[in-house]
Amino acid sequence: MSNSPLRILFVASEVEGFSKSGGLADVARALPLALKASGHDVRVLTPLYASVPREGLQMRLPQLGVPMGFGEVWCAVQETRLPQSEVPIFFLEHEHFFGRKGYYDEQGWAYPDNAQRFAFLSKAALQLCRALSWTPDVVHCHDWHTALLPYYLKTQAPDLDRTVSVLTLHNAGYQGHFPGALQQVLEVRPEHFHDWAFEDHGSLNLLKGGLTFADRVNAVSPGYAQELQSPPGSHGLHEAILRKQAAFSGILNGCDYGEWNPEQDPHLPANFSAERLAGKLVCKQALQRHFGLPERPEVPVFGLVSRLTEQKGFGMLLPALEEILQWDLQVIAMGSGDSETATRLAQTAQAFPERMGWWEGYSNSLAHQVEAGSDVFLMPSLYEPCGLNQIYSLRYGTLPLVRAVGGLRDTVENYDEASGGGTGFVFFDPTPAALRNTVGWALSTWYDRPKHFQGMISRAMDKRFLWEDAARSYESLYREALNS
Repeated sequence: MSNSPLRILFVASEVEGFSKSGGLADVARALPLALKASGHDVRVLTPLYASVPREGLQMRLPQLGVPMGFGEVWCAVQETRLPQSEVPIFFLEHEHFFGRKGYYDEQGWAYPDNAQRFAFLSKAALQLCRALSWTPDVVHCHDWHTALLPYYLKTQAPDLDRTVSVLTLHNAGYQGHFPGALQQVLEVRPEHFHDWAFEDHGSLNLLKGGLTFADRVNAVSPGYAQELQSPPGSHGLHEAILRKQAAFSGILNGCDYGEWNPEQDPHLPANFSAERLAGKLVCKQALQRHFGLPERPEVPVFGLVSRLTEQKGFGMLLPALEEILQWDLQVIAMGSGDSETATRLAQTAQAFPERMGWWEGYSNSLAHQVEAGSDVFLMPSLYEPCGLNQIYSLRYGTLPLVRAVGGLRDTVENYDEASGGGTGFVFFDPTPAALRNTVGWALSTWYDRPKHFQGMISRAMDKRFLWEDAARSYESLYREALNS
């Protein structure tokens, strides 16, 4: 099987173009497309949430029985293709489990039956393979939502004993913690409800159990994989990951440059390239105008597009922001999430109306405009498994200012003041002072070393992180699992 095409089933709780709350959805669309382009037989299974558009869906299986720990559950399977491809995507249709307003929660309150909902998705994946008479070589699972699938494959699917499982960790901070009393409902055997598998201080930890039983486990960047093997960066999983060390690795995500390309981005007031940067100034002025800031091309704009969560470093940014805004720069921020963080950002923008613009919410079009119109992009994350915005920023000639964690340190080369080299500004300590000083360093580079700043823009815009490269690494990972 060294060179023969592989049969690969992706099972993911969200897929970009149909459902999305984070980077997992981007991977669940882009990686199957790249693997299909390499000649593999790739299929995708995901829930049919209430928000998924029904246009173009065709009924594939009007009835599919799924044996669960609480009885047989009947569902249907709809089918379409990933946009502009021949990759089949199957939607698991079950009104009670998935016909809801949210994917995982509503207004911050997690659905109390999330364990059953996603155990059902995992078990249904096995039933779908049987119903289609299609045996995958690899089942590729993602995060805690499908972490039971490697376990079910090992303990309940002797007919699929040649199928291997790969579990990708997009954000191990979310692990699927549930009451230990659910072990019977989820069909976790008593001998597996122990510290080396699913048990976690008396409760069930689905991600921990999944990485125990998966044939291969990987994180979405080499940097994050390294952090996950140490107590400070592992979200409490380091012992389980160290036990898996021989079958654990990191593969950097790619970027969809068809979507993020300043040379032909339809969301921008003007397009530009590394050779023709005039359009970037047009984008900057339009962005300043949109946020009601003075149109000053001579000051640097520091942009931010982010979920408002502790992970993204707002514990560092908010205390530093008032002092930063005393300097001759502008800050433009957009995000949604924690309401207290949003309130503080709004209050700061009101206090500095000439220097800060703020918009609560998310707009894909405006996100493109912030990437294109900013000079520096802020990502002061506490941890960042891969990160995509810094990759978008590089392509748009907007120098990332990041903390040296996870995928950020894998993709951003720190500025070397002696040579002028680098593609961004990197800091290490998770403190307001470290962030403030690094903003000051970027600001001094803009004003005092403009040739260095321009050289960094050119280098940044030449960087590429391709899904084709990621797909080759995943293919090697699949074959390793099969050969073992």
